[in-house]
Amino acid sequence: MKRFIGRAFGNSNGQVVVLYAGIIAGLVGATALCADVAVMYASHLTAQKAADSAAIAGSNYMNGLAFSGTAAPGCTTANGYTDDAEKVACTFAYSNGVDRSVTGTTLTITEPTSSTLKVVVRRTGLPTYFGKVVGLSSYDVAASATVQAAQAVGTVNNGLFPVGLQCTSPCSLSTLDPGQSVSFGSKFVGGLAPGNWQFLDVSGGHGGGDSLLASAIDTGASTTFSVGGSIISEPGNKGKSGPVKSALASRLARCHSISDPCANGGNPKNIPAGDACLVIVPAVDYHGCTGSCGLTIEGFALIYLEAANTTSTHIEGCFVQAVAADTVTSSTAPQLGAEMPPTLIQ
Repeated sequence: MKRFIGRAFGNSNGQVVVLYAGIIAGLVGATALCADVAVMYASHLTAQKAADSAAIAGSNYMNGLAFSGTAAPGCTTANGYTDDAEKVACTFAYSNGVDRSVTGTTLTITEPTSSTLKVVVRRTGLPTYFGKVVGLSSYDVAASATVQAAQAVGTVNNGLFPVGLQCTSPCSLSTLDPGQSVSFGSKFVGGLAPGNWQFLDVSGGHGGGDSLLASAIDTGASTTFSVGGSIISEPGNKGKSGPVKSALASRLARCHSISDPCANGGNPKNIPAGDACLVIVPAVDYHGCTGSCGLTIEGFALIYLEAANTTSTHIEGCFVQAVAADTVTSSTAPQLGAEMPPTLIQ
């Protein structure tokens, strides 16, 4: 038996070498193909990143914000991009490596609705490294992103500043009456809507007096308010109340030191997050109201209070068109400046 086994398997070294060679060749081939797949995946991620960033950036310009920068090569009106949103999206795609002048690269930017922007990036004919061995010499990648543009704030969950801003119903930026100007970034001349604003009762009619009002002035109201909902006016000269004056002084003392943030027009860009002077106020229509009245919230405005010039009887500040914290967007709310960020929906 031993002699038979020796004759059968004793000279198998050459067969094992051939077997191992085949296995190694297969492993090398699989590794090579995996390397190509990894490159393909990385190419797709790069295209997706470009599409996402381009769509998000462009959507910020769908609500009338003007693009003051320089469009990238191939991103001008002559190239088919007719509005600022499309030009910005194209420019961001270019910054992320999407150059339409490169053979096989296409960039499609569309606006499916008035508030959505879609970007599609395609690259064709990208070369493989090892796939040629099995007849795969090139591959294509495609990525798309659709973004819902920033919408006006329709609900404030907490932190409402209890001051009503006159806005004649139906409220829009053109019917807002903040005193002298409705331009974002422009300073309110002579105070915030003199004669057209007053403190509000944020208790829902349950009372609380100066103490509750002072608390809302200092840290914001803790209840939820929505466009179309009701809020009650607070009669009387509350600006001379000791608790109200102390509360406003406390808020203003927590504001960051910014040199005239509302000067030179435009949207103030140097306001740090969490600045106590950045407040959300409801826009209401006071017409026909005397004393304590139930007022319909027409919308919300984002305002920066100028600490140096604001007192309990004279509020000075400017509109800010920026992201508002602790809010929910609404397609029906007027565009008064308080907006949520764009949302990637596809």
